[in-house]
Amino acid sequence: MKRIFSTMAVVAASVSVVACGSNEPKEIDSLAYAVGMDYGLSLKFGMEDFDVDHKLVIENLEDFYKNGDIESEEFAQMGQRMMEFQYTRLMPYAQAKYMRDKIVTDCPDTLPALPELYDENFTREDFSAMLGKDMGARIQSLKDEIDFYWVMEAINDGLAVDVPENIDSLMRMTQEQRGQVVMAYSQRQQEKAIAERERLMTENAEKSAEWLAEIEKKEGVQKTESGILYRIDREGTGAQPAEDTDVVLVNYEGKNREGKVFDSSYERGEPISFPLNRVIKGWTEGMKLVKEGGQITLWIPSELAYGAQGAGADIGPNEALEFKVELLKVNPEE
Repeated sequence: MKRIFSTMAVVAASVSVVACGSNEPKEIDSLAYAVGMDYGLSLKFGMEDFDVDHKLVIENLEDFYKNGDIESEEFAQMGQRMMEFQYTRLMPYAQAKYMRDKIVTDCPDTLPALPELYDENFTREDFSAMLGKDMGARIQSLKDEIDFYWVMEAINDGLAVDVPENIDSLMRMTQEQRGQVVMAYSQRQQEKAIAERERLMTENAEKSAEWLAEIEKKEGVQKTESGILYRIDREGTGAQPAEDTDVVLVNYEGKNREGKVFDSSYERGEPISFPLNRVIKGWTEGMKLVKEGGQITLWIPSELAYGAQGAGADIGPNEALEFKVELLKVNPEE
């Protein structure tokens, strides 16, 4: 199956090339040109089987780049509709066409029938417009890094290429140059991500230590040898977990140091049970400090929580956490 959407996420460094044929020669922004080159060639050769309306794609691409909002409900709905089209119409069509074009057989009737790609629910115009908006949204994410003029120049250059063999001679950047640009940009982005993560790790460790130091001063807060801070908010009267293999039934709420709730059984409307050897170390140790029917608040250092890896968008690397936990039952299946 031919590639439908290209790897636009990897784009460009700087290759200094001067535009020809214009009244005021302008140095090419290779980041922008690589993006446009990718899309232009994908439209021309990667999607030639789908009879896309290039003019409509470009109109919607430009409009969304300049005016679109990727956070809008309208864009979210379009994304769902686009996905539905891809899975229910486009992919079956592409697979059937590939088999009919590539498989040599004396029994052509055994090959899958070529389904209709478009109908009254998904017209050619619908898909072309959605495709353009999707491209515009992706390019918009690079708005601060690219010159949109060169994106459009490259798209138009790509659409003007007659056959793939002429790409390098007809475009203002060869495919090899584009590959070099892609690699350089990818390396820069990776270096930025590593540097940002290291900065965040250091910052979170320092702020978490300061936060825990303030918590430790609060009335009723105690500290274990491992560094967990805890407060018994309600004394329990039942059994108390003693083994790592004990199963506990709990209601709980987890917050980061800024007070944002990242997990809550209360919000889900039902308690949860798990063995203590299947959770973070701070829980394994902390739940042995409270009895059935009791409630405890735990402030857990990062090394006993999710460590340098963090967990999801709300728990950064080296971040201490707070949990309010009600112990409902120890080994509830017994």
